[in-house]
Amino acid sequence: MIGIDGPGHDERTGEHEVRSLADLHVAMLEEVAEYSKMLLDVSEVSQKPKNWHRERIHKALRPSSLIRVTGPTAIIYPASFAASASAFDEFSEDRSFSVDMSKIVRAMYGDHLTLRVHPCGEEEWECQYSGVIADPGGYLSGEKSVLFSRLGADPQEWTTVATISRIPRRDTATSESRFERIAMDLQSSFTDDQLDRRVLEKMIQEASREMERMGLSEAPSWPAISVIPLAVYREIQPSYITSELESDD
Repeated sequence: MIGIDGPGHDERTGEHEVRSLADLHVAMLEEVAEYSKMLLDVSEVSQKPKNWHRERIHKALRPSSLIRVTGPTAIIYPASFAASASAFDEFSEDRSFSVDMSKIVRAMYGDHLTLRVHPCGEEEWECQYSGVIADPGGYLSGEKSVLFSRLGADPQEWTTVATISRIPRRDTATSESRFERIAMDLQSSFTDDQLDRRVLEKMIQEASREMERMGLSEAPSWPAISVIPLAVYREIQPSYITSELESDD
């Protein structure tokens, strides 16, 4: 671009151009997908808790399909919370809580943004579309730390365009029975001083599934549905002067 001081390269300008182009691509994708009937709006049907608990939504959706959902949405940056907790170390002699909290949050969430869409409201918290907003190219590097001050802690009405990543299955097995099976698999993986990789990998899968169910990893447990967010936006509404503001009372 050519600026006031003549031709030159400005990283900020380049970043702005890349962002604008990326926004345009998403808008084009949504328009084309909707025209070709490849984009399904699930906002209304997702507001009914029975559609979740009776697995109606799970049976209707297909992995990799495109959906659009509008509803109470929370965008969380756990790493920012961990940094804030560490800041309290300056005012306390006991730093164990903040250190432990920071380790737990970073281990469970990493440095990603977490998306939670609650179509039925927070009262039905488990009925949600859950996803991680990865940022491998640093697209949001300057935005993450200020999200809380901009959006606050309460969910707001946003629209999300996403692909279905995974639909967890309903599992009624108890944690005790699962861990017993995991222990047995671990023991049986060693036969004649040889490691059975097939059994070991099966044990890892079972352990990972149980960690998901217990909420120890960033993956949804039934009835939540895992998505890969492509775009998150909200409708812009104009502000206006009401008659109350102009009243002399």
